[in-house]
Amino acid sequence: MSQAQEINKLPIILTAIITVIATVAVLHLYGYLKIVNPEEGLELADYRVVTVGSEEAGSLRRNPAKHEAECVDGILVLHASNMNGLSGVLRDSRDRVVRCVNQAVPLAE
Repeated sequence: MSQAQEINKLPIILTAIITVIATVAVLHLYGYLKIVNPEEGLELADYRVVTVGSEEAGSLRRNPAKHEAECVDGILVLHASNMNGLSGVLRDSRDRVVRCVNQAVPLAE
C-alpha cells in the first residue's frame, strides 16, 4: 500500500492572494480601475431649460455643445466628447434622473 503524500496548501493560498492583489494594483495603476465616492461626482456642465417660443429660444448659439445625449434603458445619458469618453446621467435639482422615451424622430418629406 502506498501512502498518500500530503500537499502543503499554504503556498497555493498565498499565491492566489498575491495574484489578486497584484492584478488590482496593476489595473489601478493603468487607470482601468477607478474608485469614486458618490460625493466626488463630476459635473459635466450646467444645463437649464429654455422653453419653445420664449425670447431666449431665439438667442441660442448655432454651434453645438461638446456633449451628446443618448437614451439608455429609459434614462438620458450624456457623453462628453472632449473629456475622453466621460459619461453621466442628467439629474434635476432633487437628484432624480431625467427619463427619456426611446423614440425616433420622423423624417420630413
